[in-house]
Amino acid sequence: MLASLPKLAGYLSVTLFVTLLSVVPGLILAALLAVWKDQGSRIVSGGYRIFISFIRSTPFIVQLFVVYFGVPQLLSGLGVDVSDLPPLLFVLVIFALHVAGYGAEILRGSLAAIQPGEKEAAASLGMTDAQIYRRIVLPQAFVLSIPPLVNEVISTLKGTALIFNVGIVDVMRQAELMGGNSQRYLELYVDVAILYGAMIFALTLLGRALERHFRISEDTLTVIGGEYE
Repeated sequence: MLASLPKLAGYLSVTLFVTLLSVVPGLILAALLAVWKDQGSRIVSGGYRIFISFIRSTPFIVQLFVVYFGVPQLLSGLGVDVSDLPPLLFVLVIFALHVAGYGAEILRGSLAAIQPGEKEAAASLGMTDAQIYRRIVLPQAFVLSIPPLVNEVISTLKGTALIFNVGIVDVMRQAELMGGNSQRYLELYVDVAILYGAMIFALTLLGRALERHFRISEDTLTVIGGEYE
């Protein structure tokens, strides 16, 4: 059973690449969305709710197909040539948007947990709103959000198992191809499960290490919903 692990492990680079290039821009966008919601007007709040509702109320596989197949077709209809763009780009876009949607709600809860007096004190020192959020509020919000954000990274990592549906050759796609040749589907998919389990276990350990490093209390975890999956 384990004989296929080394060959399958060679395709983990695709899985990790998609995860990394989804999580980093996704969290940046999540921070911007959370701040805009915290500071925004009624119009901004309305747009935020529509985006979050779409991300959270539709199956991810549907979102993936809409962006991967639908957006290029839409752009081509508008006269925009996207034939030179790598298909993987559209996969990264929807994954990043998915991370942003869930991450924004996580950070919004953490922003609400920060004492208003801290922003008032910073404002009294002459800091602008941008400086207050960049130097004081967002760093604290990210620290408070470590457990649920790690869960979101884990969810994103698991979600990469769907990208073989759009022709990306990752661990799942390679297992399917190898299974087609050998008919050993059960063994190969068990090997895939082992690889994903190992990566998720490593991420969980990293999250707990960060939690201990920043000494996030159990009461704080309860407030922001930060238990690990």
